[in-house]
Amino acid sequence: MRAVTIKNDHTIAVVDVAEPEGKADEIVVRPLACGICGTDLHICEHGFPGTNYPVTPGHEFAGHVLAVGREVKGIREGDFVAVNPNVSCGSCEWCREGKPHLCNALTPIGVGRAGAAAEQVAVPGKNAYVVRESIGHGVAALIEPLACALHAVESSQGVKGKRVLVIGAGTMGLLTTIISKHLGAADVTVVDPNVSKHPIARDIGAHKVTTPDAIDGEKYEVVFEAAGAMPALRQALKHIRKTGVLVQVGVHHVEATVDVTPFTIYEHELRIIGSNSLANQFPAAVDLMYDVAEHAGKLIGETFSVWDFAKAVQQMSSGHSVKTQLRFD
Repeated sequence: MRAVTIKNDHTIAVVDVAEPEGKADEIVVRPLACGICGTDLHICEHGFPGTNYPVTPGHEFAGHVLAVGREVKGIREGDFVAVNPNVSCGSCEWCREGKPHLCNALTPIGVGRAGAAAEQVAVPGKNAYVVRESIGHGVAALIEPLACALHAVESSQGVKGKRVLVIGAGTMGLLTTIISKHLGAADVTVVDPNVSKHPIARDIGAHKVTTPDAIDGEKYEVVFEAAGAMPALRQALKHIRKTGVLVQVGVHHVEATVDVTPFTIYEHELRIIGSNSLANQFPAAVDLMYDVAEHAGKLIGETFSVWDFAKAVQQMSSGHSVKTQLRFD
């Protein structure tokens, strides 16, 4: 079968590989939609922790089940599934604490093992969730980033009735906006220098959408840094209200650093929280997507054939659309 591969030198190619032979506890999926995100860009450009090169990318996906291992329960051939890409060991301290995304042996699909940019992909049966195909293939592929955004909002320790600032109008920022509104935030302001994304932010319900230089000195009870850019993080630190919380959800370069003022953290009783991946929120995200599918679907921009992966990555890098997805036609 054909598969996209990212080589050790970060070049992209379409290659012929053997079809996956699912293990007893695995299923084989034929992908129908797959998103490209910042992690994929890191893998293509300069590397991402845990990447096992050469790797077939693709971790935000949904598709039809082709084969089911004998130990898998609750899934049948032909089912339409969305897949949690975090493959964890189940036995380390973090897995035992119910935090599989922090697993000491984490091997994410599309990063540490073969992903969905292929004609078929094998995944653990426990990582697949049957969803209603009527929500659409592209929307189903958004369940993974929705789970990440849900983890970020849950990590904030509550947005109901609070003023929320989201810095970054990419997929994570706008899904965080959708969830914050759904969970009763008093108002949500979205900040992004790319004004082409502002209409989408307004369309999904942001109360205010502006550029970084126009936000003035307003303070917010909950701030999400969802851009993964140093100027965004510096700005986020300036707009936390006393006793407020900053949730760091954007992915920065592993060696990036930023100056903070410890006295301000102490004096203002600020909380700075990291939100990594999706934790255990995938089942909740499946249920939530049925409520927010209409708004979530507005994030999907141009789609590309999976075999035009390099072109899709270029489109994603350009910032012209929110969510770039691959199709399998």
